[in-house]
Amino acid sequence: MKQFFKKNKKSLILIGVILLLSGGATAYLIGNSAEVEKPEEEKEARLVETEILKYSPYPLQIEGHGFVQSSRSLVLSAQTGGQAVYCHEDLKSGTAVSEGDLLIKLDDELTINNLALARVQLIQATASLLSAMKSESSGTIYQRWNSYLTVLNTDTEKIPALPPVQSEREKILTSTYGVLSAYYQVRELENLLSYHHIRAPFSGHLEGDGIRLYSFVSPGQSLLTLTDTEHLEVSVPLTREELLLLDELESPVTIYPAGMKEYTLPGRITRRDAVMDRSSQTIMVHIRFDNPERQALFMPGNYVDISVSGKTVPHAYAIPRALINADQTVNVYREGKLEFQPVTILARQGDKVILAPTLPEGTEIVITRLQKTFAGMALRKPGETDEAETPETDSEEQD
Repeated sequence: MKQFFKKNKKSLILIGVILLLSGGATAYLIGNSAEVEKPEEEKEARLVETEILKYSPYPLQIEGHGFVQSSRSLVLSAQTGGQAVYCHEDLKSGTAVSEGDLLIKLDDELTINNLALARVQLIQATASLLSAMKSESSGTIYQRWNSYLTVLNTDTEKIPALPPVQSEREKILTSTYGVLSAYYQVRELENLLSYHHIRAPFSGHLEGDGIRLYSFVSPGQSLLTLTDTEHLEVSVPLTREELLLLDELESPVTIYPAGMKEYTLPGRITRRDAVMDRSSQTIMVHIRFDNPERQALFMPGNYVDISVSGKTVPHAYAIPRALINADQTVNVYREGKLEFQPVTILARQGDKVILAPTLPEGTEIVITRLQKTFAGMALRKPGETDEAETPETDSEEQD
C-alpha cells in the first residue's frame, strides 16, 4: 500500500487538487445562482392598473357572418313551343323587370285559331242542347242554358263557367250533345294560349344568356332565371350557446357589409334549421331583410356581418377576453398582492367576455396584462411605492 502511494503520489495529489477546485467552483456557482434567482417575493412590485367591479344590466349581442342571397329565385321554362316574337330587352343578364312585365311572347296564331274553332263548336253544342230541351216540361232548365248561350261568342278572353247541372237528366243531355267536352276543350286551349305569354311573377333582375328574337323555343326549355334583388336573406351559423342568448325568434337584426358599419339595414330572424351540423355543432339561422334601394353593398353574393339583439342580463360585468386566465380565473388586486378568483362566463361578445355576478361588487380587477404570475405576487398601483407595498417581505428577509 505504501509502495502504491509512493509510486502514485504525484497523481493522487493532482486528483485531490482537481477535486478541491471542482468543489469550490460548484459552491461558487450555487451561491451566485442563489443570488441571481431570488424568490419572486423579493422582486420589485409590479405596477398595475385596476378597475372596481360593478354590475349593471348588459344587453347581449350575437355576432355572425354570411353571404347575402335572394329570398326567392326562379328558373322560368317554356310550357309550350313556338317562335319567340317578343323578348324583353333580349332577356340580357342584369335587366331589371317589374312584376307582371311581359318577358317573352311566343307565336300564338295557331292556338288562337284553334281556340276560336273550339268556341264555335261549344256554341253549336249548346244550341243543339237547347233544341232538345224545348220538349222538357220544366222551362227553368231551358232558360238557364239559353242565358248561357247568349253570352257565348268567339272572341271573349275567357269562357264563362257552365250552368250547374241539377239533375241526372240534364247531365245525360249535356254529355250526349257534346257540351261538356266542347267546354273543356275551350278551357284547355285558353290555358295553352296563356303559356305563349311569359310574364315576370315578381320584381327582380334577369340572369342568363338571353333568348334571341325569332328563335324557336321548345317545350320545357329553360329560358331565364329571375332573382328577387329587393327581398334578401342571409344564413348565419350559430352555436347552441348563442341561440340560448336570443330573446326571441323575431329578434331585431342589424346587417352591414364586412368592416363597413356606417352602412346598415334592418332585418329579422324568420326561421332556423331543425338539425344541427355535426362537424361544426352549429345551427343555421336565416335572416330576412329588404333592400328597396337595391344598394350594391347588399346585393346577393356580398359577404356581410350581422348583429342580433339578444337578452339583457340584469347583473353582468364585461371584461376584455385577454384578461381571462387559462383556468377561467381573473387577476384580483387585494392589499398589494395578486389573487386568482374563479369566474363564470355568461357569453363571449367579440373581444369581450360577459361575467356572471359571482364576485362581490367592489372587487379590484387587474386590467393590466401580466406575465409569469403567481398567487401572492407583489403589486402596486400608480402613486404607490414599493416600500409601502412590501413591508412584510422586508421583515421576513431580516428574520
